[in-house]
Amino acid sequence: MEPSSPNLLEEFEKTAHLVPVSPILRFLNGFVDIAVVYGVSATLLILIGPSLYTTDEFGNTILPPEPLWPLLLFAAYLMLLITYYTIFEYANKGRTLGKMATGTLAIREDGNHLTVKDALLRSLCRLIPFEFISAFGRRAWHDSLTRTLVVKKY
Repeated sequence: MEPSSPNLLEEFEKTAHLVPVSPILRFLNGFVDIAVVYGVSATLLILIGPSLYTTDEFGNTILPPEPLWPLLLFAAYLMLLITYYTIFEYANKGRTLGKMATGTLAIREDGNHLTVKDALLRSLCRLIPFEFISAFGRRAWHDSLTRTLVVKKY
């Protein structure tokens, strides 16, 4: 017979809410978060974009070399995406703006808050091609690979 824990009720309450949220809530979280990242990206592009152009001696506008600038913009977008998710999920104890809007949060499987490493790994996993589709299944890859869950905030 196992000895009973003096905090059995507390342990039950801690694990009772560790049920992943529905794919619909996951979709709403992602929609809000991507809208925010796109909005910030567009704003930065409007502010920084003109500095990407140069002019020749006749005053004609010249873009940077064609293969370079789309790659730079894409790299900047990926950095913004990783930074957004990592900072928000760590600093707000597992909550991005999308999760705040839907009343959910990301936690570790053991019920503890995310560490910086957890938040960064979740962000990097989102870069896996077609990873977003996994959120419509039983468990998103950025959850299963990092041993985290998105649950309802109580």
